[in-house]
This record gives sequence, C-alpha cells and structure tokens, in this order.
Amino acid sequence: MIEGKEKKFKKGQIILKEKSFELAIYDVMLGRVGVYINYGTPEEKLVVEIEAGDFLNVISFLETRPRNTTAVALEPTVVKIINHDNFSIFFQENPAKIMSLLEHMSARMRALQRAYVQACQALEKYADTDKIKEDNHEWYAEHSHTYKFWADMFFGSDAKK
Repeated sequence: MIEGKEKKFKKGQIILKEKSFELAIYDVMLGRVGVYINYGTPEEKLVVEIEAGDFLNVISFLETRPRNTTAVALEPTVVKIINHDNFSIFFQENPAKIMSLLEHMSARMRALQRAYVQACQALEKYADTDKIKEDNHEWYAEHSHTYKFWADMFFGSDAKK
C-alpha cells in the first residue's frame, strides 16, 4: 500500500514557495492554507484560501512547471505529499480522492471563470468598445463570444445589460 508522506506546518510557515518546483500534489488533511501572489512584498495578495479536503500544487504538478504562488499555513496544517512516483498508485488505492481532486479543480475553474466575467464587465463598462472592435476585430469577435457564453452561464442572458 502506497501512502503519501505527511508533513506538519505551524501557523505562518511557508508550505510552497513561488517559483519553486516540486513534482508533487499536496492533499490538505487538516488546517487552512493561504495562497498568495507576491508573498512578502508590498504587492502581496491573497488569491484563495484552501481548507482540509482541498489540494495544493495541482497545476504546477500537471504542467510540470514552477509555481506562480506561495502557499502559507494560516493555522496549524497537515498535508499529505503525493509525489509523481506514487501518484497513480495512490489514486488507485484511494479512488474517492480522484473525485475530490476533480471537484477541487472544477471549483477553482468556476471561480476563475466568474472572475473573468466580472473583469470583462468592468472593462466593457469603461472601455471604448468601438475603438477596441476597430483595432482588434478578430480578437474582439472571439473574445466577445467567449465572454457572452460565460456571462450567460453565471448571470443569465441579462448579464451584459
């Protein structure tokens, strides 16, 4: 039986650092984790809070790329580290975790899509849309269809009004 390695973190301790790379997924077993961009700088921003049952480092793991955020324990936290070598076996032995991971990814995508729609709404409210259409016709045509799709999905067909 393959088990991920458990690791404990104290409040305020960095779990994963921006620009670092580790081929592993972190299953948050206990606690809460803040995920930040520009951590420790004046531009620091909390992007999302992760709780027990959620995962860290998924995108970096799947894309085999360095992280673009820093994860910090907001309270005493325990994670299970699932590395590349035991990834497949871990999920074969823990099939419920696959659904949990998919739910986590789906929730994150939905939040990003909602933020995208809200950003587009704000931009369209203040932008010179005629100038954008004129200067970027092909891009605007594609963008406006994508935006309308997500706006309708989240806010109904009245989203642009």
